[in-house]
Amino acid sequence: MNIAIIGKGKVGSALGAKFAAAGHAVVYGSRTPDALAGTLNQADAVRAADVIVTAIPGTAVIPTLEAIGEDVLADKIVLDVSAAMTADWALVHPNDSVARQVQARFPRARVVKSLNTMNYSVMVDPLTSLSQATVFVSGDSQDAKGTVNELLADLGWLPEMILDLGGVDTAKGTEHLAPLFLSTFTALQTMRFNFTVSRDSNERSVA
Repeated sequence: MNIAIIGKGKVGSALGAKFAAAGHAVVYGSRTPDALAGTLNQADAVRAADVIVTAIPGTAVIPTLEAIGEDVLADKIVLDVSAAMTADWALVHPNDSVARQVQARFPRARVVKSLNTMNYSVMVDPLTSLSQATVFVSGDSQDAKGTVNELLADLGWLPEMILDLGGVDTAKGTEHLAPLFLSTFTALQTMRFNFTVSRDSNERSVA
């Protein structure tokens, strides 16, 4: 696939390196493109992409996508891995989610929320030092979620570790894990942890 990663910080760089190692064509979009740094103008990076990864702060996602342009985003998969927090670590959207707002603002795009409940090191290597791991997926398009599941597999996530929560409205739940993530980090003094759903293997799913 052609993957455009918006942002080249720790999250974007880690995801981009792992996707490239899996054989995908990866480009990075930046507000200040630099050929030496391997970045393009954000709109140019996105134009030829099948999947766009928003590896930037949640507060910057919608303004950045608006600058890229609604027509450029049409029919593309937007994988939103962002978290929207204020400077004092409060939720920016206490009754909503970035992903739902992006889907409402860009109805022709196919928004999928995932990978936002963990540190970047766990995103790209879930099995190292973690006995259990769960990655959540939210989105209205089943096809888009299927594509994201394939990309998750390229990052090292096994099928049984992927939990589809349903439509994009369910992203509110995972985005609201951010305060718990920060509290857990404070308690453990490490980000090498993950939120995991432990299920009874003998219990049947509710129809």
